[in-house]
Amino acid sequence: MPFRLGVVRLNTRFPRLPGDIGNPESFPFPVVYRPVEAATVAAVVREGAPDARAEEALIAAAEALADEDGVSLIATSCGFLGALQTRLEQAVTVPVIASAFALLPFLRQVYGAAATIGVLTFDARRLSAAHFGPWSDAGTLVAGIEGGELHRVIAGDLQTLDRAAAEAEVCAAGRRLLKRDPELGTILLECTNLSPYRRALAAATGRPVYDLNQAIGWIAAGSA
Repeated sequence: MPFRLGVVRLNTRFPRLPGDIGNPESFPFPVVYRPVEAATVAAVVREGAPDARAEEALIAAAEALADEDGVSLIATSCGFLGALQTRLEQAVTVPVIASAFALLPFLRQVYGAAATIGVLTFDARRLSAAHFGPWSDAGTLVAGIEGGELHRVIAGDLQTLDRAAAEAEVCAAGRRLLKRDPELGTILLECTNLSPYRRALAAATGRPVYDLNQAIGWIAAGSA
């Protein structure tokens, strides 16, 4: 059976550029989306799990992707949904990868126990251990993009975006991580909306950058 990705998607209208998991052009295989009306940015980007209404709707969407749409893998469109990894796994019979945080154990093995792994997030003020799900790692250094163009557009669910400004802000956030720890080993993108800027960020920091899309690609390659 050909590989098909199922994405539980937040209820948003902001631009989804190529590279963003919400843009089907980001993948070389079919993608099925299940938007969840209750899962707004405000309902999901919280210090803990999503609010109860959004959480139940997200689980139901994952079940529909598995049962009705017959997808090979389920992912989500927001790294803060790493908090639901265990619940999603329990709800469906297909593989689930709720956030890029699933890559943390792999990166820890590759870069070593002493390495600092930078995490670039949509909002560092709200990111907590709960969002790392079962993959908590004490050796992470977190920076956010609060206050900039991309954060403003996503938080306000606006329909226009200055891509150049957003890219510059993402790169600046990466350089802040590097300034805080010049020995930074690598950077992981919590936010799926940062993926369009992954290559620019790697060039700006001189560090390898990983995201959820790469993990999805590896799983898809193994399914071929």
